[in-house]
Amino acid sequence: MATRRSSLRRAVAAFLALPGLVAYVVPVALVGRAFADRAPAWAGMVPLAAGTLLLLWTVREFFVVGQGTLAPWDPPRRFVSSGPYRRSRNPMYIAVGLVLLGWAVLFRSWMLVFYLLAVMAAFHVRVVVAEEPALAGSHDRKWREYAARTPRWIFSTRRAMVLSGLCLVLALPLTGLLYEALASAAATRQFPAPGRLVDVGGRTLHLLCIGEGAPVVVFEASGWGNALSGVEARDRIARRTTVCSYDRRGTGWSDAAPGPPSVAALAADLGVLQDRARLEWPIVVVAASVGGLTAEMFARQYPERVAGVVLLDAASSLTVERVARPRLRTITATLCTGDLLARLGLIRLIDPFAIGASTEEARRSAALAYDARRWAGLCAMTRAFRQTLRELEAAPPFPSQVPLVVLSASSTAELVPPGAGRLFDVDALRSASVSAHQELARWSEHGTWREVPDSTHLIADSQPDAVVEAVFDVLDRLRR
Repeated sequence: MATRRSSLRRAVAAFLALPGLVAYVVPVALVGRAFADRAPAWAGMVPLAAGTLLLLWTVREFFVVGQGTLAPWDPPRRFVSSGPYRRSRNPMYIAVGLVLLGWAVLFRSWMLVFYLLAVMAAFHVRVVVAEEPALAGSHDRKWREYAARTPRWIFSTRRAMVLSGLCLVLALPLTGLLYEALASAAATRQFPAPGRLVDVGGRTLHLLCIGEGAPVVVFEASGWGNALSGVEARDRIARRTTVCSYDRRGTGWSDAAPGPPSVAALAADLGVLQDRARLEWPIVVVAASVGGLTAEMFARQYPERVAGVVLLDAASSLTVERVARPRLRTITATLCTGDLLARLGLIRLIDPFAIGASTEEARRSAALAYDARRWAGLCAMTRAFRQTLRELEAAPPFPSQVPLVVLSASSTAELVPPGAGRLFDVDALRSASVSAHQELARWSEHGTWREVPDSTHLIADSQPDAVVEAVFDVLDRLRR
């Protein structure tokens, strides 16, 4: 009995010293703290659990059948070819690979993917250079018979490896599609619409209004934003008047719509929403980033409905012509690649905006930002770009009597999607944008331009005071 307990202790010690260290301690130590505030990708639990069970199975076979441990200093006394060793010569290493894959997915970490590849390469070298020659020397005939009928890893023939690879190629996108569908459905249940859903003709747009008074201030979100964006600025403005924000078609809690989302279609959506929601007009429109196109077109097509416009480092027909048109292919390729990745659930897994999941607000923000519909909408907007250009060229001029405040960001932070900085000369983008903003402010007889110190592209998030000041400036002008 004492001998068996001693053997068991040696087996446990060997497990903790080798696969336990490589497969559990090191990966958690590498990225565990850095990713503590991110939402775990629970899909990683599948390979993690499978690898752990397989690893424990190999430990049992070594201990019970081989009467030894996993450690090189205390190897099995008998040749082991039972259990998982019937299917592979190295199930323990396969198990470690599955565990590491599980951690990589769970933590959404490319670092752990590289760690996995390095560990598996080291295992392969060890098997070929050291372990197999040693087994051939100590178990000559048994080893040769075993090696002849059992693959080194998983595949017994190249044909089996190719077929398995093809199955994996097909299974991965299907798994991604299923994961995204389940994640989107779960987010819909967990985070119901905080505002009201307004029928705009066979579909609904999500509208959120706070405060009382007139004129109504309507926030037009950025490409990444939604009806909840710029919450601090909206709350403070709502102390003086009614403030509304909404989700464009196909984003947030709003339904998608047929046809391309050109700028005229988006401006028409805002007009219908204004009527159906009975928002008193004229309104003050506050637009960020790509939302500036909708705000400009709305003011040009429906000037009687607009009391003032505030643009927050926003796009316009000038920036579209000078900044977007020369880079149309790159912009379309970037956003439509993001659309594909979002459909496969990879955007959620990667968390490119580092939103995390430390609070319910963060989880809701991630659910909205990484929803596949949002990325599909952004891709569709770029595909409708040429139609948007024609609509802007044909639209009436901007009403010169409408007060216009144009704010430019002082930095390029958040100007392009994460990881896309290498595709664009962001300094040139900002320079062209600021020049267009300055010219845009001259469209109105009551137009002003200024740069907001210490601000990112999303000014309402980085410097809400500047947004509140700009809106109050417009409200004061109107009341005077």
